[in-house]
Amino acid sequence: MLDQTRIDFGIVPEWKGQVTKTVLVKNTGKRPVNIVNIQTGSVYVEMEGPRIIAADSDATFKVILNPEYLPDDVLPATAILYTDSIKTPQVYFTIVAKAKRFASLSAEVCDFGEILPETSYEKQVKLHVNEPLNHQDIRLLPSEHPTLTWNILSDEDTDYYILSIQMRATKNDWKQNELISALLSIAFPNDRTLTLPIVGKFVAPIIAKPESLNFGVVNADSTPSLRFTLNSQSIFDVLDIQVPDNINVVEINDNNKTETVSPYYVRHFKVSWQVPQSPELLREELTINTSIIPVHIPIYGYINTNQTDTPTSTSDSD
Repeated sequence: MLDQTRIDFGIVPEWKGQVTKTVLVKNTGKRPVNIVNIQTGSVYVEMEGPRIIAADSDATFKVILNPEYLPDDVLPATAILYTDSIKTPQVYFTIVAKAKRFASLSAEVCDFGEILPETSYEKQVKLHVNEPLNHQDIRLLPSEHPTLTWNILSDEDTDYYILSIQMRATKNDWKQNELISALLSIAFPNDRTLTLPIVGKFVAPIIAKPESLNFGVVNADSTPSLRFTLNSQSIFDVLDIQVPDNINVVEINDNNKTETVSPYYVRHFKVSWQVPQSPELLREELTINTSIIPVHIPIYGYINTNQTDTPTSTSDSD
């Protein structure tokens, strides 16, 4: 018999080490009982006690909790005493505990989302420490990062610290569609650490839609045309357009003004292929130099020199 079938450790500070409670086991029979095995049901609980309990006597078992290994969720563990008793070969009791972490963050991940070059971003994450601590004793590692800077400040109005994380990618650091993944470690003077993943994605500040132009198969006597747009979250100027001799590009906005389509700035262009002046296979690149970045658009097409009466794309197509 047990004097209790449930042991509740309550909320346990995980940084203060092991916590011990006891459970009284009584042999109510007329013969000694052997404890064949003890199964605690978890990695964070250990039990210590005698292997033999004399007839009609009590024995005290220590239940040792290691809060450092406690999961974040409150999940009870079931401990089992295996005995050689015919009537009670197994004795069960439940162990409940919740860890109080030394420190915690208000976010699991710091996500900057889409990142443009030469643009400053900042995110703030709250750091809560459950012991009095000077924020100057907290170290942020690594101390340097090519696109990230971070610092920590104490919030005078609360018991939180504020982690301020800044990101700014230069044109040399920025690579279109590349995913950013970094890990900020918060190191405390008691050798404990927290980690904060930092993620984001480099995106182009100006996007061409479509990203490439394909005229398909055209007749030799045609002058087909296609359209594309440049989209940006900030206003931009077109400095010049570089095209091969057999391609003509004109902007079709009124007065060359940038159209605003929330949340983007949009400019429209028409590309015409001077087929009679072109080789049979068109495989060129259109370069638009803007005040932000250059934009490159591949251009493809093929001239049908055998069937001049094949339908062609003589009208504008988007």
